[in-house]
Amino acid sequence: MKSKYTLLYVVLIIACSSFATNRDCEYVGSNIEYITSQTKKALTETDLNKTKYQIYKAINAIEKTRVKLNDCGCSYASKNLFEGLDNLILATKTSSIAGARVLINKALEKTALSLESLKEHHTHQGKYQADVLTLNTKNSEKEKLDSKEARDRELRQAIDSSLVKFEKSLEDVITTVDCEEAKNFIIEIKNKCDQALLNDELSEGKKYFNLRTKVIATNALTKISNCH
Repeated sequence: MKSKYTLLYVVLIIACSSFATNRDCEYVGSNIEYITSQTKKALTETDLNKTKYQIYKAINAIEKTRVKLNDCGCSYASKNLFEGLDNLILATKTSSIAGARVLINKALEKTALSLESLKEHHTHQGKYQADVLTLNTKNSEKEKLDSKEARDRELRQAIDSSLVKFEKSLEDVITTVDCEEAKNFIIEIKNKCDQALLNDELSEGKKYFNLRTKVIATNALTKISNCH
């Protein structure tokens, strides 16, 4: 069994070290999902100190998302997320779980709005950028941008191809390994991706790789969600 897990990690490491691309808004979306999960964990705690500990984890994740938010350029997502941050900071100063939960729920509302704003931004950004290029960019500059996008697209495709075997191996784990053990293993992979995506020093290729790996792991978890 250890050899099977080792093989999966080898596939991850090899693919992770080979590519570079740029998907800032997708990375922000992934971070917001992680921030939401940490914030929700704070609601499940019955001890105030443990509640605040989870809140601080969410706050730390938001702070680590600042640079990616700037790169993404979605002002509405930034506004909502940082309003949520204000609520979380206030929650750390409360003296009761009930008071903290009120503020945590407000923060969750803001993170949900932030994620929704991000999705709308991603939908319309392509048209906006095309209009700007048409109006303001010289032909030579536009050609450079088109060339870079083509290279990025090829690199993303290469990363996706490199993860095909990993995805199949993960499916094999689901069908052959004890349900609870397989679930914990996949959760561990997903958590590693979440942590990696909070690292601003990670190369663009590794960011995209971890994003895609997280998606694969999340999809795999839905197949064993009824595991007890």
